[in-house]
Amino acid sequence: MIKYPLFYRMRIAEYLTFTARVYSLITNTVTDSVSLEPFKSRIEKSKGRLEESGKKVNTQLLTINVTECDSRRDQAMIAFATYAEACSKRLNPVVSGAGKAILNEIVSYGSGITRRPMLEESAILVALFAKIKNSPFLSECLQNMLGQLWLEELEKAEQEFTEAVEARGNAKLDRNEEIGGEMCKEIRNEFETFFKYLDVMCDLNTDAAYSKLAKEINIVSEETNALLLQRAGRSAKDVVEEISAGE
Repeated sequence: MIKYPLFYRMRIAEYLTFTARVYSLITNTVTDSVSLEPFKSRIEKSKGRLEESGKKVNTQLLTINVTECDSRRDQAMIAFATYAEACSKRLNPVVSGAGKAILNEIVSYGSGITRRPMLEESAILVALFAKIKNSPFLSECLQNMLGQLWLEELEKAEQEFTEAVEARGNAKLDRNEEIGGEMCKEIRNEFETFFKYLDVMCDLNTDAAYSKLAKEINIVSEETNALLLQRAGRSAKDVVEEISAGE
């Protein structure tokens, strides 16, 4: 009789390991007289979907949001730089001097800041914010040219971009777990159906290959259960009792 693994305790990585081991046993058992179809093909397809579940994540809408936030940030950066340049041309020497100082600081990070890769642009802006705030001279220049609101708008746009990137990253992780959970349930159902079939074939004793495969699967299940319960801090006795209770 097939011994089932403790599916409900398995993580996605453990599902992948168990599936790979059992599928390999199934493949090695197949002969001209023992095809194990359609179970083999169904398990193979579920195995493939489980392996891909962590790779294919639909984050299209969040990606659009990141792009929109990047565009708003670029607009704010261009506005801030343009305002500083305009101030540098004022007739008031205090304002023009302040505008030139802020503009020179922006230029010191290189031309085309808004055309840099998104995360590189973030690093540059964060450095620019810190430099202006930590420099008494630049902070005074910003005040003299009345540029606080322009800088705050740029800082807000940068923060919104950062949050959009983080939301997309978190969504990938959440979506991976969601899709992976669905695939785990799918492949668990496939295994349970196949194990019932294998039990019947062993009872009929039509071919020794079925009994051999059942024994090999039981070994994998026992090893898997031992690892699962060991991870949870359970003793070997607990393992046997829990497995027996589930049969």
